[in-house]
Parts: sequence; structure tokens; C-alpha cells
Amino acid sequence: GDAEALGETEAEGLTEGEARDALEQVSLEVGRVKEKFSETVESGRVIRHDPGEGRQLRPGSAVDLVVSKGRKPINVGDWVGEDADRAQAVLERKGLVVDRAQEQFDDTVPEGAVIAQTPQSGTLFRGDTVTLLVSLGPELVEVPNVRAQGVESARQELEALGFVVQTVNASGYLGLGFVFSQDPGGGQSVPRGSTITLSII
Repeated sequence: GDAEALGETEAEGLTEGEARDALEQVSLEVGRVKEKFSETVESGRVIRHDPGEGRQLRPGSAVDLVVSKGRKPINVGDWVGEDADRAQAVLERKGLVVDRAQEQFDDTVPEGAVIAQTPQSGTLFRGDTVTLLVSLGPELVEVPNVRAQGVESARQELEALGFVVQTVNASGYLGLGFVFSQDPGGGQSVPRGSTITLSII
């Protein structure tokens, strides 16, 4: 008859040019061509057509095509210094996978914040992975009690643990060279690299 049916296989998955040729062979024309991102149809190929499959169309009728622009790029953003939980929530909402198995102590990046990320920025596609290195905060070290020790042995013990030692003369300084008091006190946990002030009697 004078009406032809446009089969599904005749346009979907074809390139735009192939779809035009296929439609011309059955005396149909390409109408509007819209581009759309697709996670499954490769760039430049027809995602769907309207009217759809099996419709009886008059020769010369126009068929609109939706053509794939390929996968939609997802902007990763820069999350360094930001809260890792928030970063993970936003990235997962965008369709990315978040790997935050890596954690390490950091003296400047607060606990729970992102120290580094891979990739550092740019775009990925749905299902790709962003790796976040998350801070455990500063590493805390217990301060030993060095009261009544000689100042040099106290200094060596504290510096071996990574502390900075500062000495001041106690108010009733006698020149004995022993630790009268310390701040922070023994038993407290403070970040590695903290300064311990020793009052010397």
C-alpha cells in the first residue's frame, strides 16, 4: 500500500546518517533532531524516534529523532578540606561511587575532612569512582609524667615522642635542674608535635 511501517530496527541504534537513509528508503523524512545524553546508547546514534515503531505513516511524513550525545559528564568538584560525609552524599547523589577506605592522621586537616581526592577535579561518568583520603585528625600521644626528673633526661624522653620542649624557671627557682611541674600534665593526650612546658626548680 502507500503506507509503510517503520520498524524499530530501522532507526534505533543507527547513526543519524544511517537513520536518514533508512527513512528515505521507505519514503519518510527526518523531522526534528534532538540531542540527549544517554548512559547506554553511544554518541551519534539514535536513542528513539517519534512516531514510534509500527505506526502506519504516509509517504513524506516526518519522523523526529532523538540522538545520543553520549554519556553525561558529571562534575566531580574539589572536596579537599570539606566534610567527607557531605562530599560522599553529594557525589553519590550525582551517580558516582565513593571509596573512602583510606584514612590517615593529619595535623592540619580536621578529623572527618578530606585530605586529598582522586581524581582531583574534572568530570567522570555515572558509576565511576572518586577516592577520598579522610583525616583522622592529629595523632594524639600520651604525655609521660616527667616531674622530679632531671631536665635533660625529661627533655630527651619528651623529644623522643615528638614533643617540642620549652623550659621556664619555676617561681622559687633554686638552680637544681629538676622538673617542678609540666604543662600539659602527665597522662594527657595531645597532638604529636605539641609543646610541653617544663617548670624547672
